[in-house]
Amino acid sequence: MEALPRELIAHICSCLPRADLRAFRLSCKAYGSIGLPYLFQDFEFRLWPSYHRLYQLEQLAANPDIAVRLQGICFESGVQLEYADYRYWQAQLCHEISSNWARAHAVNGTLNDDYEEFHSLLQARFTPDMPQKYLLYRWHLDQEAASVAHRHTGTMLRRILDALHQHQPAIRFKLVMTEPKITLEHLEQFNVAQYQNESPEDLDLRRRVHNRRMNCIDHFVHFLDATTHSNYGTRHLTAINLPHALLAHNHPNVVVTLQSTFRSLQKLDIKPSSFPHSERLSRGRVHDLGVSERNGAANHLLDLLDQSTNLDHLRLEFPDGEEVEYSSFLFDPTHISHTPRLWMLRLKSLSLSTFRCSWPNLAAFLGICNTLESLTLSSCRLQTGSMIDLLHFVPSMVLRHVAIEGTWYCDVDLGKWHSHTPEDFNMCVAATTYEGPYVHTGIRSRVEKFMLKGGKCPLPTRTADEQAEDIWEAMGDTSWHYLPFLAQPH
Repeated sequence: MEALPRELIAHICSCLPRADLRAFRLSCKAYGSIGLPYLFQDFEFRLWPSYHRLYQLEQLAANPDIAVRLQGICFESGVQLEYADYRYWQAQLCHEISSNWARAHAVNGTLNDDYEEFHSLLQARFTPDMPQKYLLYRWHLDQEAASVAHRHTGTMLRRILDALHQHQPAIRFKLVMTEPKITLEHLEQFNVAQYQNESPEDLDLRRRVHNRRMNCIDHFVHFLDATTHSNYGTRHLTAINLPHALLAHNHPNVVVTLQSTFRSLQKLDIKPSSFPHSERLSRGRVHDLGVSERNGAANHLLDLLDQSTNLDHLRLEFPDGEEVEYSSFLFDPTHISHTPRLWMLRLKSLSLSTFRCSWPNLAAFLGICNTLESLTLSSCRLQTGSMIDLLHFVPSMVLRHVAIEGTWYCDVDLGKWHSHTPEDFNMCVAATTYEGPYVHTGIRSRVEKFMLKGGKCPLPTRTADEQAEDIWEAMGDTSWHYLPFLAQPH
């Protein structure tokens, strides 16, 4: 096997999926070294509240061959489901595993005997003690999250990052709030006897939910503090589902950490979100982190952006259903006295998604961004204005790249506009109405060309004696089309 040409082995490694490549590298020491760059290509390390995971990151930092190929570190934390049920978890897991097995055998077809054997083996893995292990493992996750929430974890992470910086000086950092997942393998490997010395289970369910939220905030704060004060700094940061409670937190340590983080940012991709609703906290006396804090989070977010003196690239996506509070602070000119929006004067790239505003406020907002080179606007409710107004305004900005994406509800147009790519058109309600062309030769391509170079707008302007809506609807294709409101939106 080792006599095969190195080029042939490298070509085989480049064609294999990562799951198969891991097994392929174990078959031979020579294959392991040849396949290493392909296995760790564009490698992102997922970190979550676990000391064992921190140890694995430390071992990675001590291996120069792997560390040099690391592209990013993604830290994931969140709160467990409040009402977790073992039977629901088992049914959901069985459905997921069965679906994956069926897709893997769909090419060659499957026999009933094969499926019965697979199903019986799967059911045998759910042993009688599994329900109790499930409850104990949930409490173990709470205990581990509380342990990692201590401040010394940030010091440990900073030391690991400094060691990693010696081999890979450029890494992107990402924060993601997501529910901790419990897999079947986790419970099979969970040894209850090893964790008998943990604290006894807290019977106050309200306090447990509250502590989970506090621990999640502490995790994010320690991660940001470690990255900011490490040799890396936080020049590039992606924050997905960042909780409102973190942005609105008024603890001095949290405020200082957020300000230090934003002060060094050059590229930011952020999507605020909220903790899952808690019925227990809403009925109890424990303060529900995240309730009635969205306005404070929106205001603090703009204050933090003003701290970003080096910010060049910004992507803002507001949470669906909660975009009103953030849009009000971002576009309403009455808030400029409190948040002067100095960050807008330096931006080179701006992307806004899921927002709501009036046309005069949007025009004034875009007029301030006079250094922009790239603009992407996606999924908006445009009040007191038409899509045609926006199309005629953008050419005056003299951009190198511009894109209008998603669904736009325009009150003046009495309808909504859809801007599609070939990948997302099948999800459109009008997927069977239009036929070709797609992006390169369609209306969307002509609209984007007009916004970049000016000239004659491909879509007519509304006039008093002509129904422009009928013309818009007739001109539509798969890439860009207008759909009238069936009922007046609220």
